[in-house]
Amino acid sequence: MAGLLDKAKNVAKDGAHEGIHNYVGTPENAKLSPEKGSLLKTATLVENGGSASKEKGPKKKSAIKSPVPGAGNDTNAKIGFISGSISLLLAVYFVWDLANWEGIIPFGLLLLAWGLTSWGFKQQKGEWNKNTIVAVGITFLVITAIPYFAAFSWEGGNVRASLFEIDEVNDMLTFTLYNTAGDDATASISVKGEDVWTQEGIEANNEGITIVKVPLADIYQGSSIDANGHSALTYTLAISAGTYSWEGEITPELLDRTITAVGADMMPVTEQDESGNTGTGSGHTDTNHLGIQMRLGLGKEDSDLQRSSNLGEGQWDAYIQGISTDYTFTIAISKGGSEVWNGGTTFAVNGDSMTSSKGSSDISYGWLDLELNGMETKEDITGQEVYYIPRSDFYDGDGCYRTTITITHLVPGGDSFDTFSSINGFEYFWEENENRNDEDDYKTAVKC
Repeated sequence: MAGLLDKAKNVAKDGAHEGIHNYVGTPENAKLSPEKGSLLKTATLVENGGSASKEKGPKKKSAIKSPVPGAGNDTNAKIGFISGSISLLLAVYFVWDLANWEGIIPFGLLLLAWGLTSWGFKQQKGEWNKNTIVAVGITFLVITAIPYFAAFSWEGGNVRASLFEIDEVNDMLTFTLYNTAGDDATASISVKGEDVWTQEGIEANNEGITIVKVPLADIYQGSSIDANGHSALTYTLAISAGTYSWEGEITPELLDRTITAVGADMMPVTEQDESGNTGTGSGHTDTNHLGIQMRLGLGKEDSDLQRSSNLGEGQWDAYIQGISTDYTFTIAISKGGSEVWNGGTTFAVNGDSMTSSKGSSDISYGWLDLELNGMETKEDITGQEVYYIPRSDFYDGDGCYRTTITITHLVPGGDSFDTFSSINGFEYFWEENENRNDEDDYKTAVKC
């Protein structure tokens, strides 16, 4: 210890001596301390083999700079949360009804919900957070798994039916039967509490999926929906296999198949013949009637709705809703009780398509443009080709012309509409109009 003290004294005497210097002031203006022997004040004796250590001065406070996330955007965050929630609800619904949808739909909605919600948190916090993203994903998976497992029995089997469709070509109702019970199934359809069709021994294949076909003629008891859109009849399908059973309503729109209202537009087709100088008032315009364009309304009438507030000349005023079904019809025009024209054939309708020996057309929203071989054609003001019955084929002077349409359903419903006829018509003044004076008004057709 004496040696250490001697060495310290020697260093203190020699300011230029290499070793430990005592500085004062700031690091930028450091100066040697004028105090001699300051090294003695900083030396510490450590007994029992200790060593000298420098005494640490007071610590300076330093500003710790933490990362500052970007400012959150509450509006975008809300958009993300709301959109994500809606997508999640849709995903839950599609998972619950998975038998009727492709699996890619709920999967895509789940990914969309996950992404939108995670983006919402990013907008709220200002940065992406891995833990938040993972937590959202796990939560959404759990939520969507609930309806999936709820739709099946944990006992190892279940039965149900879905994917109801109409095979218009073969007049069949088809549905998909899901059977994981391990036993053959029995299916039955009832109307008003009475069974109208039953099939036993529907085999349960390895996949548990069977397509079942039911003849419409065996089950159809009339339309399931009335003209005002209310339920008229309920068709119920019941399935049983072993100890499992299921019951549900067949899609009502599929069995809305009875035509109850038909009628015709009988619109005059005309051309204008101008003579003289009409621009100066010295000219004259003649209206020539070429014939009538026929457009048929086939379906059911909703008396609470109006077809249009501005009907054209010769247009039927009924509001018609289309019906997809199978039937035949004939059409004829009469005047004063005597037939003056007929379609010349029976027209067959299969679903929404009409075929006949004189031409074919599609029915759109319950309306059929009658375009037959032997009709004349003319372009209207829009450039569209219009088919019409030539005047010479039916017109027998001014008066009331009425169209009769007779419907025969191929799959009867057992009511008065299995076969029925409907009549509507218009009174025309073509000869009077063509011989009127310039000061006389044109007389449009009126209902009769």
